[in-house]
Amino acid sequence: MNNNLLVTKRNGEKESIDLEKIHKVVTWAAKGLKNVSVSQVEIKAQIQFYDGINTSEIHETLIKSAADLISTDAPDYQYLAARLAIFHLRKKAYGQFEPPALLEHVGKMVDMGKYDKHLLEDYTPEEFAEMDSYIDHWRDMNFSYAAVKQLEGKYLVQNRVTGEIYESAQFLYILVAACLFANYDKATRMDYIRRFYDAASTFKLSLPTPIMAGVRTPTRQFSSCVLIETGDSLDSINATASAIVKYVSQRAGIGVNAGRIRALGSPIRGGEAFHTGCIPFYKYFQTAVKSCSQGGVRGGAATLFYPIWHMEVESLLVLKNNRGVEENRVRHLDYGVQFNKLMYQRMMKDGYISLLARLTFQVFTMPSSLTKRSLKSYTLNTKTTTASAKSKLKPWSYSACSCKSVQAQVVFTYKTLTTVIRTARLTQKLRQFVRATCALKLRYLLSRFSTLMMRTVKLHYVRCQRLT
Repeated sequence: MNNNLLVTKRNGEKESIDLEKIHKVVTWAAKGLKNVSVSQVEIKAQIQFYDGINTSEIHETLIKSAADLISTDAPDYQYLAARLAIFHLRKKAYGQFEPPALLEHVGKMVDMGKYDKHLLEDYTPEEFAEMDSYIDHWRDMNFSYAAVKQLEGKYLVQNRVTGEIYESAQFLYILVAACLFANYDKATRMDYIRRFYDAASTFKLSLPTPIMAGVRTPTRQFSSCVLIETGDSLDSINATASAIVKYVSQRAGIGVNAGRIRALGSPIRGGEAFHTGCIPFYKYFQTAVKSCSQGGVRGGAATLFYPIWHMEVESLLVLKNNRGVEENRVRHLDYGVQFNKLMYQRMMKDGYISLLARLTFQVFTMPSSLTKRSLKSYTLNTKTTTASAKSKLKPWSYSACSCKSVQAQVVFTYKTLTTVIRTARLTQKLRQFVRATCALKLRYLLSRFSTLMMRTVKLHYVRCQRLT
């Protein structure tokens, strides 16, 4: 290695490369770890050094060299790489390895607009000093390399455009605790903060991403999930889309109850127009969800719920199916299907599930006996809104709709097995292997089916067993 290489320091000054300094840092990071080689990390890194390299690039090269050596035989390299990454992170955040005092750090971040000003309003300097005494910055060294990269990428307060990082993990944990317990009784809240910090920083408590990334910042995001109820009007639907955009941008996950939107062909304004159905509005919600990221941390995500008795349920159950065209699929939302006791009882008796174009009463909140009488009366007087619409379905029809893709896999597995056995001469061991592989595949598919649909899958399974 050429000791005459020049290094550009963080302040712009240039000096000769100091290999001994590099050796000290890597040796410090390897302290207490098993089956790691300091010299191997250094040799691997020094190959990539060049004249004029800056200190930040040297540190990143050392981190990458250690990370490349992680293996099942030498897993402790993940901690060596993590310690080097923590060292580098603190240098970027504080300009030095040792973090500043908590109050000094919070004051600086509030002035920069990165932290919530309520932190300084809710706590006294004495309380900040007490919180500072709770912090154990050496707990940063318990992170694995993957965890440090997750922290840098998702959770730490930073400028995602320039890549500047403003804090380290222990400040994150103590300030989340301070925000959560700010309105508690002053006589007890410090104890709550200490206990919460200890639990979170020693990995006994796992926090959701929106809490980790949003609490302590000016967005004051304390919710990781937001539930939105959609009504059957354009004003309500537009308000739902607006709420989705707002809360996704504040890092929240979204749940939407969209079952009140009436079905395709339903009359509007006494028959002046007919309804376009649920799917166009579900696409509208999907666009709203994907229009923003969760504060730059990750893409928006939402789960949409609809009732099993909705008139369009056959189309809704296959919205994520890979078959079909974009016009009748909404693949980038997740879905949940609502049902109540009455519908479940009908399903278990293989009775009819009544389909409603628009809910005229509160099925979920009514007593079961009242629900049953009202639904019976409503069903008897229901007329289909279009020539092709159905007012009731057998549970088997639901299974056929919701399990099409899985059913196709079962049939494919069965046909593949049939073809293999009929076209190849297999030894007894190979026949047993093929049969076992097919059985495992079918058992996996069985676990994804409803109780009723299992009958069909079991039939395929029995036929496979007989064939082999």
